[in-house]
Amino acid sequence: MLKIGIVAEYNPFHNGHLYQITKIRKIFGKDVFIAVVVSGDFVQRGEISFLDKWEKTQINLEYGVNLIIELPLYYSIQNAEIFSKMATRILDYLGMDIQVFGAEEENIEVLQKVLDLQKRQDYKDKLMEYMKKGNSYSTSQRLTLKEYGLDRIVKSNNILALEYMREIEKSNLGIKPFIVKREISEYNEEKVEKEREEFASASFLRSELEKILEEFCGDKNLKSKKLILEKLEKIQKFVPKKSFEIILENLEFKIKNGINWQKLKKEIFKIVKYKILTEKKEKIMKIYDINCEIYARIYRGAAISKNYREFLENTKSRNLSNKRVERIILNILLNIKAEMMDFEINYVRILGFDKKGQKYLKKIRENNNFEDIEGKNDFEKKNIFVNWKDIEKFGSFSENNGNMGNLENIKNFKIQENFLKKIKIEKNGFLLKELFLEKREKLNPIVYLNNQN
Repeated sequence: MLKIGIVAEYNPFHNGHLYQITKIRKIFGKDVFIAVVVSGDFVQRGEISFLDKWEKTQINLEYGVNLIIELPLYYSIQNAEIFSKMATRILDYLGMDIQVFGAEEENIEVLQKVLDLQKRQDYKDKLMEYMKKGNSYSTSQRLTLKEYGLDRIVKSNNILALEYMREIEKSNLGIKPFIVKREISEYNEEKVEKEREEFASASFLRSELEKILEEFCGDKNLKSKKLILEKLEKIQKFVPKKSFEIILENLEFKIKNGINWQKLKKEIFKIVKYKILTEKKEKIMKIYDINCEIYARIYRGAAISKNYREFLENTKSRNLSNKRVERIILNILLNIKAEMMDFEINYVRILGFDKKGQKYLKKIRENNNFEDIEGKNDFEKKNIFVNWKDIEKFGSFSENNGNMGNLENIKNFKIQENFLKKIKIEKNGFLLKELFLEKREKLNPIVYLNNQN
């Protein structure tokens, strides 16, 4: 059975995502196994996801994905390099044969040419020259590639594709890369041409949904439901039926409970400003992706800013984008420290599966008896769990075992220590979700046994 892996945020799931899944079955056959590693409640842009992990899982199962896995929170909110690296490693860890990704460039040989070029000293020298002139890394990269006639490559999905391919090559992974060309829409487009029939970017869809939230937020009895549905007609043609149903439910919940992005950012700013201005510098400096220069900028920004927008405006610079600042904000809120970012896969959390996924998990679990932790098997004691409580139990079991040398899946005490810290980070995420979105975390996966894929 050929096993295909996808990495996605599905924020929200749209026709382009469905197109990719359909295309995979067309290319590789209807009986192919599809697994998706998905960002959960917080995404790589440094934001709370519009759809939560369980809404994404429901949609995936409806449209033929066999197994849905969560990209751990502490990796899902980092830069493209880390996001791509860890998601690809998880697909490889799960035994996938091929990783399929969307890209603006459909010729994988062109992307490989860029990867090979970036290893050369002349490329590195030119890149450094542009950065010394005060350009950001992404701008410097574009200008450098332009000298080689390849500046068209610097687009959102191509950048992710390059990172996926870089990780596969660098870590000598068994998984193989494959491109399904991204059709029509750009990842971060904010407008859609009138003639566009069925494809729009997630950025455009989020922008439209945020406008609806702003306009109707606080309508506890949903007296405006008819108007809301009229507004939603603008995006309905761009999302599959199940996705539209869940988006509508999500909107209704947020409108009733007075949740919108401005309110969320206002609350986030209050907490972050308090932490930055009251914690000792040494403590904030331990947070991942913060150095002295960044600390100085965010401290000053917090001190002089009255709201979230002002804070972003007062902290950004040529080398510090708003998105990076927003990722750092989440690192501070969640207490993600630099020392724990060891890029190890300590556990894999399953969010949902269908019959085929269940069969595959059974094969893994038969070789992963929790109590027989020292046993060897075909999966090399992979820590794959379908219940959050089992992840916590495993962490406690490992912590109390006493003899770290007997645990084959834990290389040393430091990795074990970080494992426990990572569990705590995930639980911090559960709490933030409850505080900001008024939703408690589910602990068990979604099981979907009615489809025939």
